[in-house]
Amino acid sequence: MVSSSDATSGEAGAAGQTGQGPLRLWGLSADDLHRAYWRARGVQVIDRGCGEASDPAAELYLLVEPEQWVIFTLRELLERMTWNGAEAIYVRVVQEEERRYRERVMLDDGGFVKCIERFYHPNPHSSYRVVLTRSRRLAEAWRRSPDRRTGWQQVQHLLPYFQIDHGRCAGWCFHAASREEQERLLETLPSIWRDPGRAIEGIEEVSPEVWAPALARSNGLNVIVGPAWIGEGAIDGQDVLVGPCWRGDHQGVSTNGHGARLRPIAEIEPPQTAGEDGAASAISRRRDGFFTLKRGFDILVSAGVLLLTLPVFMIIAAAIVIDDGRPIFFGHARQTRGGRVFKCWKFRTMRRDADAIKLRLQEMNICDGPQFFIENDPRVTRVGQILRKFHLDEIPQFYNVLVGQMSIVGPRPSPDDENQYCPAWRELRLSVRPGITGLWQIERTRAPGRDFQEWIRYDIEYVRRAGFWFDLKICARTVWNIVARRHHRAPYEAG
Repeated sequence: MVSSSDATSGEAGAAGQTGQGPLRLWGLSADDLHRAYWRARGVQVIDRGCGEASDPAAELYLLVEPEQWVIFTLRELLERMTWNGAEAIYVRVVQEEERRYRERVMLDDGGFVKCIERFYHPNPHSSYRVVLTRSRRLAEAWRRSPDRRTGWQQVQHLLPYFQIDHGRCAGWCFHAASREEQERLLETLPSIWRDPGRAIEGIEEVSPEVWAPALARSNGLNVIVGPAWIGEGAIDGQDVLVGPCWRGDHQGVSTNGHGARLRPIAEIEPPQTAGEDGAASAISRRRDGFFTLKRGFDILVSAGVLLLTLPVFMIIAAAIVIDDGRPIFFGHARQTRGGRVFKCWKFRTMRRDADAIKLRLQEMNICDGPQFFIENDPRVTRVGQILRKFHLDEIPQFYNVLVGQMSIVGPRPSPDDENQYCPAWRELRLSVRPGITGLWQIERTRAPGRDFQEWIRYDIEYVRRAGFWFDLKICARTVWNIVARRHHRAPYEAG
């Protein structure tokens, strides 16, 4: 009689399959169970250079080397891919820190505890690099790649750089060729996957969190506390099992053709809640719905503002020409969603030689990052001071909004040289369209030495909290700040 007890701060024990034959559970190999775990989340595992063809029903494809098995949480990576509009994300899966051991409680003939055996084993595979992608074309190219180098070259060749994201997450890494690693996978799965029957046909929950072949029947003398996975013919006698644990198929016991099978992805029922890892579709629908609503709002507001302010355009244009001549508009190269460059238009508020003067004023810059801002900037014209005071110089940006280069609300539009200061922040802020107003514009303090830090902080906060009602709140705050004269000018270049 064998009991398996949970190690309090280490790895849960497992009463696994004995012997040196191939590991089988419900007639399935460890590799089958790894694939089933991901199928339950709408993800198909694609081995480089071999394996099954890509399934068009899969929502995502996990590209791995043939010897790699990985388990990690999808939610944050999916949200990152969704907001950034990425077709693929390089994922560095880092093995979770844990004390690698399992415990086994040994009972005597009378059913009393005789001793507790503890088995330690290291995990030499601390991290794996894999690819998560929506592209079936990329999945097929990976599957046909003869070697690792070719596979990664295919990823870089088939997708432009702005459609590839990078992420890092904690998880579990297993080496498929090692029997010890196969056992470790089977020790891990019952504790983190509570509904294997959704992806595996031929098993059922015979008692709470205890999964066994569909036709299995207990003789009533066994005590099993889940979560536990019990193989064919694995329970015989007065066994005591305390999960999380597993028992492989008993060697020599045939399934008579009634073994479990992996369900095709198209047959797998979706998760019950959007909070589960398999919620890629729910996240995409939420993202698409928000962007559609946001774009409709942008078109209506920008078209209305441009029509209503057309007479003001004429007056401002005449004032600029009289004060400092032409040009009337200033267009500065900025980056929009995905890093695409566009001309951000404003009424010109600075002298025509503003760039040359800026070099002499550089030491007066009070910003701590790539921006340039000084109080009472001498480059600003008389008409420009009035336009800036009432934010009238930004009216032409509603044209950028109308044509889809900008949004009413979003991060401040910035040029490429500013975005290079912080690559991680750059990728996040370029996952949405820049805005005429935004969270940073209404929250920044202009405190010395803190401006760049606040810029990064509020851009990241906006992208993570982005939603239609949040946008409306920012719009309301912007209007109030203008009316109450609580405006903090954004730094300008030569505009």
